[in-house]
Amino acid sequence: MKYYKILPTIFFASILGLTGCQKYLEETNPSQVTTEFLYTTPEGLQSAVNGLYSMERGQVDDNESNDFALIQGDLGTDIDFMRAGTYPSVARYRLDGNLPNQTVIQGWWRKWYQIIERTNSIITFGKKADISDTTKKTILREAYIYRAYAYFWLVRKFDNIWLNLEPTTSGNIENRDYKVASQDSVYHTIISDLDIAIGSYGNDWTTRPGQFGLGAALYLRIDVALWRQDYQLAALLSSRLIHEGPYALVDPDQVFTHDGRNDTREGIYVMQFDEFAVGGGKFHRMPLIFTADYKSVPGTSMVSEYGGYGWARIFPNEYLTSLYDSVNDKRWNAWWQHYYTYNDDAYNFSGFAYKLGDTLKYGQNSTLTGTNYFKDASISCKKYWDWVKIPKATVSYNNIYMFRFSEVLLMAAEAEWRIGNTAQALTYINTLRMNRILPGPKQLLTTIDQETILEEHARELALEGKRWFFLKRLGLLVERVREYGGTTMFRHILATDPIWYSQRTNIQDYHVRWPIPQGEIDAMGGFPQNPGY
Repeated sequence: MKYYKILPTIFFASILGLTGCQKYLEETNPSQVTTEFLYTTPEGLQSAVNGLYSMERGQVDDNESNDFALIQGDLGTDIDFMRAGTYPSVARYRLDGNLPNQTVIQGWWRKWYQIIERTNSIITFGKKADISDTTKKTILREAYIYRAYAYFWLVRKFDNIWLNLEPTTSGNIENRDYKVASQDSVYHTIISDLDIAIGSYGNDWTTRPGQFGLGAALYLRIDVALWRQDYQLAALLSSRLIHEGPYALVDPDQVFTHDGRNDTREGIYVMQFDEFAVGGGKFHRMPLIFTADYKSVPGTSMVSEYGGYGWARIFPNEYLTSLYDSVNDKRWNAWWQHYYTYNDDAYNFSGFAYKLGDTLKYGQNSTLTGTNYFKDASISCKKYWDWVKIPKATVSYNNIYMFRFSEVLLMAAEAEWRIGNTAQALTYINTLRMNRILPGPKQLLTTIDQETILEEHARELALEGKRWFFLKRLGLLVERVREYGGTTMFRHILATDPIWYSQRTNIQDYHVRWPIPQGEIDAMGGFPQNPGY
């Protein structure tokens, strides 16, 4: 089936599955949805916009959340250790992995183009709708943000993409011209869409949990400015977002809330999964992916204190953990679980050198071999832990941070440093550190450079899906993966499987971009493949 025939099928089918993020995002009865209703009435347009959130979220709540975890887990960067699962060929840059045919790569491409198809229709037909300009502007601004967000993700990940701003209609369905768009053209669209959205908000910072607002539009516009090396603009917009917006840092142990809502002042955009909220999403498996399989060690039992059920797939590597001051950095304990104990009071510990309450140690239990120690006792990421579910549960409805205020402070610090405003750069990065680091001589920085920003970025945003894009923007992805990628050692124990650090030798210069999915090339009639693949 040709790609241009797939698009409208996807689009109209997706109308029937609209969901949202709060009561505000309640949808229309699918039996009443028609294209005329959808694009000519405020209710229809709003319903179509609400469906964009469902389309983005749909990838997260697949069977094992692997597609989403590949990105969110910062796989293929300098701070991750992927032990198993989660598309190892892609994460480890396998040279024999036939990356153009990897389903996860096609999944991300299709997800964003489905969103683009929807936003093209919303914007094109919505602008013509016979409704008041005020209502129209209020509804369409979220679609502009989503289209910019989609193209921004695609152009950073693939470099060479198709740019289309027209909805699929009977008049153009047979005559699509699939050509590689210039980077300037793509960024012109992204910037235009974001500027329209920002202008439509004025100074209205009001938003609901899970909804794009002025803060999200500014966050993306700052990031775009950094990618375009427009550091003056990035600094200016960062200052506005920091000083005028409603956002603020909270204590590290309160950022990722135990109720799973993550509804804090750090949240600029938080993807919604709360099953008890109107418009909430389906479950996901993110807590399992980032939690050690400590339960496999005899003498232990699953408890919420250690993350409950764990699949032990993605962990921080030794480079990342080395960046933390374990005594003074409050993030060290708030966001990472370092040790596990023998906690099964029904287990018979007689005859063993260890007892109930002791910490799991390598060589102390016959099951803790070099291989199993990495699986059963590695450092777990608490950022996705579900403290509400029972420990044996394998699904979660936790909301997930996508844009966080702390990142804005880091972007602002970088922008100011690059234009020579060292004092202001230090003010921004030290604002973050004063919240994250205990008072003392190690709290405040007195100098700043690119390595300073790289390290603070890792400490703050690790395993939140930011690192690959950040390293690519700085031109450091290949260099740093070759130096730090994967893991060679954990607590002075050598990695037993060389594949755990194989990305160091696998990665090539062309891996700074993903391949165009082969299925999409075929469907588009010969769209060119990216160099190297």
